[in-house]
Amino acid sequence: MPASSCSDDLRQFADSLPLMVWGRRPDGFADFFNQQWCNQTGQTHQQAQGDGWMDVIHCDDRGRAVAAWQDAGQSLTKYEIDLRYRMADGNYRWHQLQSTPTMDIDGGIKSWFGISTDIDQRHVDDVITRAIVESAVDAIVTIDDRGIVQSCNPATEQLFDYQTSEIVGQNVAMLMPESYASNHDGYIANYLRTGEKKIIGLGRDVEGRRKDGTTFPMTLAVSEVRVDGHSLFAGVVRDISKRKGIENDLRGQTRVLESLAQGNPLGTVLHTLIEVAEQSRPEMIGSILLVDEKSECLRHAASRRLPDFFRDACDGMEMGPEAGSCGTAAFTGKRVIVDDIDVHRFWVNDRDIARQAGLRSCWSEPIVHSDGRILGTFAMYYREPRSPSESDLEFVSNAAKLAALAIERAAADRSLRDAAAIVESTNDAIILKNLDGIIEKWNQGAEQVYGYTAAQAIGKPIQMLVPEDRLYELSANTEKIQRGERIDHFETIRLAKDGRRIHVSSTISPVRDVDGNLRHFVDVQNDITRRVQAQSEISRERAFLDTIVNGVPDALGFSDLDRKFTHCNQKMQQVFGYESEELIGQSAAVLYADPADYEHQGAQRFNPTAKENVEVVEVDWRRKNGDVFTGELVGTIIRDDSGKPLGYLSLVRDITDRKHAEAAIRESQRKLSTLMSNLPGAAFRCSVDDNFTFEFLSDGCSEVFGYSASELTSARMLIPPDEFERVSATVTQSLAERQSFDFVHRIRHRLGDLRWVSAKGQAIFSQQGDWVAIEGFVSDITDLHDAREKLVQSERLAAVGQMLSAIAHESRNALQRIQVGVDMLGFTMDEDDDAHKDLSRITKAKSDLQRLLEELHGYASPLRLDCSICSLASIWQQAWNQIDDVHRDRDAELVEKTGDVSSMGQFDAFRLAQVFRNLFENSLAACREPVRITVHCRETVLDQNDQTRVPALRVTVRDNGPGLNEEQKQKVFEAFYSTKPKGSGLGMAIALRIVQAHRGTISAGSGVGGGAEFVLVLPRKLP
Repeated sequence: MPASSCSDDLRQFADSLPLMVWGRRPDGFADFFNQQWCNQTGQTHQQAQGDGWMDVIHCDDRGRAVAAWQDAGQSLTKYEIDLRYRMADGNYRWHQLQSTPTMDIDGGIKSWFGISTDIDQRHVDDVITRAIVESAVDAIVTIDDRGIVQSCNPATEQLFDYQTSEIVGQNVAMLMPESYASNHDGYIANYLRTGEKKIIGLGRDVEGRRKDGTTFPMTLAVSEVRVDGHSLFAGVVRDISKRKGIENDLRGQTRVLESLAQGNPLGTVLHTLIEVAEQSRPEMIGSILLVDEKSECLRHAASRRLPDFFRDACDGMEMGPEAGSCGTAAFTGKRVIVDDIDVHRFWVNDRDIARQAGLRSCWSEPIVHSDGRILGTFAMYYREPRSPSESDLEFVSNAAKLAALAIERAAADRSLRDAAAIVESTNDAIILKNLDGIIEKWNQGAEQVYGYTAAQAIGKPIQMLVPEDRLYELSANTEKIQRGERIDHFETIRLAKDGRRIHVSSTISPVRDVDGNLRHFVDVQNDITRRVQAQSEISRERAFLDTIVNGVPDALGFSDLDRKFTHCNQKMQQVFGYESEELIGQSAAVLYADPADYEHQGAQRFNPTAKENVEVVEVDWRRKNGDVFTGELVGTIIRDDSGKPLGYLSLVRDITDRKHAEAAIRESQRKLSTLMSNLPGAAFRCSVDDNFTFEFLSDGCSEVFGYSASELTSARMLIPPDEFERVSATVTQSLAERQSFDFVHRIRHRLGDLRWVSAKGQAIFSQQGDWVAIEGFVSDITDLHDAREKLVQSERLAAVGQMLSAIAHESRNALQRIQVGVDMLGFTMDEDDDAHKDLSRITKAKSDLQRLLEELHGYASPLRLDCSICSLASIWQQAWNQIDDVHRDRDAELVEKTGDVSSMGQFDAFRLAQVFRNLFENSLAACREPVRITVHCRETVLDQNDQTRVPALRVTVRDNGPGLNEEQKQKVFEAFYSTKPKGSGLGMAIALRIVQAHRGTISAGSGVGGGAEFVLVLPRKLP
């Protein structure tokens, strides 16, 4: 068995190493592994022996490991290789394997010893480095000591416009202008020979050459790396074209800023800006326009190369959405790019003058104040159509910002000058002193306050203005300022030049340098001597006011804006049971019985933003002992002379006793009101004047007169003129006799009808016996009056009825005998005989007399209905047919418009036929031919006296005659009233009785469109 490749001593040494150590025999059999190998790979010695150790090598690396060992065995040399081992945790890590053969005396290989070093982190770093190089923005090129390019990254391709294949293997001089290329190889040789570094490790600005031959400025940094005894040089190249342009622009901007810092006028600074801009871009023509806030237009401010006529045309340019490049930029506040003036819509109105000036493109940038206001525009003109690059846009933006800075600086300078003028013109003393208390600045206000001139005060210590008993304030104030505190309105006493002690309010502020170090103090002092004297006077007046406040018989409370009490009078303490000390500082909420009232009053009146509200409101309050009472509240806001709110004033009056009295009065008034409301009429009080002007009317007036109390001013409005004189005379006579009056008269109701009222009253006299007013009561007795009239009429009708019954019996016999005699004479006379005509007239007279007797009997006799289910339409049709002899020979037509309405109901057909017959006969008598009588029928509901509503039919009968006037409409249903020359006047009165017997209504309609119209509403079913 071959000897082991490792002795015991060597094994112990290997186990102590932190590296993985292993050994193999000459035939490649691995027979030794130290303990570190086992720990890191997780293999045991037995698993690793032989070829077992190959199991932990990554499968992609095993072939390379065997090949490297075989090559070294043939060459009898050591070898090294990077490969991946699988560690005990299952992850692979990169290691560098180094193996060295030990030789026997014959020169053959005795054994192999190897060491594996963990290089995983270095390997990751190499990968990262390659990724960085590949993704670097700068171009990275490596060359050998002969100047031949060995590698380059993608950024090199982009910078020089070459492909990598075109660069690698070529002399790096191909990337340089000729002036650099011819000397480059000499620079390398000189360095290799002398070791003198001129660029290596330093870097410098040079020029590069692209594939198309153009050159550009760049920064080159070179580093040297030694590999296998040879030098490799790595160059990092950065394009600095943009930086160079920026540097040029910065130099120009510096000129502008220097001009600004020198305090040059704004016009000079802006002209310098235009000059710098045009030098930076020689093809560009610059212009600056500024906004004139008064005229709201643009004014010319600076330009060098614009023609005068074009510059004059721009002066006063209006701003708008399409007002050229500058007018639009100023209007919108946004950059405007017009790359071709000849075709852009913004230049429609100014295109000709631009052509005359030879201008073809214009880019305008708004000049914007730091607060966002538009100050003007910076414009770049070109004589050819042109679009801006990114650098152009950046340039015009920076130029506009510089212009804004200059404009703001000019405004700031004006403000500083104004501030200086204010300092000199203010009446306040403004004193600047150093840290030692020496006065360095002294304005005119200080001269007026203290009496010292500036020459007398400057250079003197501030102590000369301070009384001895106030010197301690200086050090105390200085300590506060040094601690970063500010002293505002510190009131103290100072000494004037004449020795007077004056009261001043002092505000002291620190003045620090740019590093924040305290350098000076500014003391602004206001002479408040008069104010202090006035406050003393106010204090005296307040003492008087306190005396007055405590003498007010109501509770008075003063509170701050948080509604916490600051003062209360003695009455408040008595009303609420609190001591003054208990209320001061307390929220007013403690006195409110209902928190909601506290919140509500806070919103309505105890609120600085609310309107002044001095209305008296009633609020429930709570005393200290818990008792709740009602009190009146008046609250207002206390303000100073400038209107600034200072606090609130509340006045509370305990109205408990008054509430009890009011409750008693309300109960009395309620009873009176109930009595008045239930009285069947209206109580009144009126003046003793010609119109009897009302001073009071109870609510019953609306029932009696139809008017509300607010609508009536005098009795003359209600009493008809022909009745007023009698009423006035009756009342006047009663007043003169100092007696009450009681009489009946008519009034005109709001609905227009005349009604009867009973007026009772008496005069009210003053203590001197003069008439003061008339008080009385008016009640509507129309129904009573009508009932009396109807009673009289009924009594008369009853007598007439009895008489008619007697007459009817006798008259029927007489009329029958007349009719028999007429009939007998008719048989004996020839129809052509004149006597026969007389006989016809006698027959007609007999018929008229008989009809009159029937109408009188029908009106006077009791009315009893005989109802059955029938069609109302058939009733009016029957009535029309019954008077056929009246309309047969005339151009008369009955037009029925019922639609799909069913006219079935419970009616007395005989009685209703009498109603329709009367209506038709009246129309035929009133109308000229052609006569058209139209009957409309539709469904409706009818209100009954018991407040129920029942189904009903509404029938309208209208003719095409002359119609009825208002008086006729009102009287048409009265007995013995007729519009016909001949007639009893009982037809419509009988019709009214029949319809009312059916629990319906009949009325004269409006007759809109001409003709008389009557409307019948009949319930379908009688109760």
